[in-house]
Amino acid sequence: MTSASAFWIAAVRARETGRGAPLFIDPFAHDLAGDYGYATMAASERVAGGENAFIPVRVRWFDDLTMTSAAAGVRQIVLLGAGLDTRAYRLDLPADADWYEVDRREIFQHKEPVLAEHSPRCQRHIVIADLGGDWAEPLLHAGLDPAARTLWLAEGLFFYLTEPMIVDLLHTAAALCGPASIVAADIIGTAGLDAAAMRGYRDWCDRNGVPPPFGADDPAALLHAGGWRAEHITTPGAADANYGRLPIQPGGRQPGRTHLVTASLATS
Repeated sequence: MTSASAFWIAAVRARETGRGAPLFIDPFAHDLAGDYGYATMAASERVAGGENAFIPVRVRWFDDLTMTSAAAGVRQIVLLGAGLDTRAYRLDLPADADWYEVDRREIFQHKEPVLAEHSPRCQRHIVIADLGGDWAEPLLHAGLDPAARTLWLAEGLFFYLTEPMIVDLLHTAAALCGPASIVAADIIGTAGLDAAAMRGYRDWCDRNGVPPPFGADDPAALLHAGGWRAEHITTPGAADANYGRLPIQPGGRQPGRTHLVTASLATS
């Protein structure tokens, strides 16, 4: 199901790229999505009753955070559960930045042929690993410097994990980076787990013995449990996560709602 979501999100990025005044341009998304991605997007939107307006906003929010971090000197970035992401190719990243993409083999088997004729803007490293297993060793083997300041990106990831898996992942990330490192994630609120759009995925989880979708209303507590201190918490629609696309909402922690969060290494 997570592989299906990667194709779906690629289709959403492709559609956004074709809009007037898009929030971002992803010239690779259409080919990566393929017919399967568009079909998956259409099926999702039939169940949900329309487009998910948050996804393009989320992509842009993570884009902006990535570029701001690079401008501040971060040169090591790890994308956990990379899916069909193309930021290493489409963002104007520093050429000396090391960009690590961690995901399962089947993702890269589809992705690499599509991108083969293109060059990344930075030093891109693919890391074949399952985030439910040992991914630290493959990441280190790929060249990760565990003493370097690092930006960890967990976009659209926690939804598919259990709380113990998330806490373990956060602890592992904390042990693999240096001072002033940052982790960024989106965390759906518990109210959203019961939405009509979730029924198909919940049914799929039940049929396949997969844990149900994860949500939490206290992102700071979740991150703290994994060794990180929340620095900034906002919600889709707030001034810093809107881009003129969503109904205006207050920022900060809003129980029941989705949050976009950045955190630094906890000191105690």
